[in-house]
Amino acid sequence: MDNHALLREKFIIRGLQGSNQVIAVGNRFRVDLPGHKTPLIIRGHSMHITLQFAAEIIRQIPYIRADINPDNLINWNDTWKKVTTPFEAEHIQGTWIAAYYKGQLIYADGHHHLFFDIIEQCEYKNGHRADKYETSITMAENAFRKMNQQVVIDMESHVGFIQDTGKPEIRLAIILRIPNQRATFVVRMARNKKTLNRDPSDYIGIQMAANFIEAINMAVRTGFMEQGIRSQKIEKRSDGMKQYQANISRLKYLDRIISQIEAQYIVKYRPEKPDFDYIKETAMETVG
Repeated sequence: MDNHALLREKFIIRGLQGSNQVIAVGNRFRVDLPGHKTPLIIRGHSMHITLQFAAEIIRQIPYIRADINPDNLINWNDTWKKVTTPFEAEHIQGTWIAAYYKGQLIYADGHHHLFFDIIEQCEYKNGHRADKYETSITMAENAFRKMNQQVVIDMESHVGFIQDTGKPEIRLAIILRIPNQRATFVVRMARNKKTLNRDPSDYIGIQMAANFIEAINMAVRTGFMEQGIRSQKIEKRSDGMKQYQANISRLKYLDRIISQIEAQYIVKYRPEKPDFDYIKETAMETVG
């Protein structure tokens, strides 16, 4: 049984010239490539956009020759455009994505922190194994010292999503983060003989997770904004109201996409499916 995981990472670089500390925050997802010993590494601004980009790459892998150079693995620009929705482009500032192979940046869009380029080079030289990640940080510190910069790098890393893939079902776990609450919910997906009558593919589970993560975040933001509307901090016909309406539309769309996947496969939740209305109410109470 294979598995996929997304790591939420935060690096704090202390002692860098011109600053007391520099913080690099992002998400990391590893994609194993058939016929290649070295994995493809995807880093992104948000959890959901990193997962959507990785899912689209995984979807295309079966149609790609194993001996092809990963630099030319896919049409990177077209793939990125496919997963960046008009909502993302218009309403989410600072969205970025970066792909690495053998420690080298092979595709990027938006402005990612250059520290990620350094740590990926060190990770590849170190054998691109998770149990050597701390050694890679030491290597990065030494790289800075060669540039006459005495830095100390601290790292925080948390699993935000994990998926076990294997017939006859996919099992994925997502960390639910809402105001005053953090919990894990599990989604199990299996073939529905009455509909598609085929096992869910890896990328379907990853897309499902991306939709849930974005919807949960959207519900929290919407709850915050609804409290702002009630307290008249957000006025009618203001940019804030336009953002609120866009968030509502996006949340409804994501809820609909999740329902469509539920109709195609047998989907079970443990302990229960997140309730977006409840999440909005919880966010409102936090602000109030």
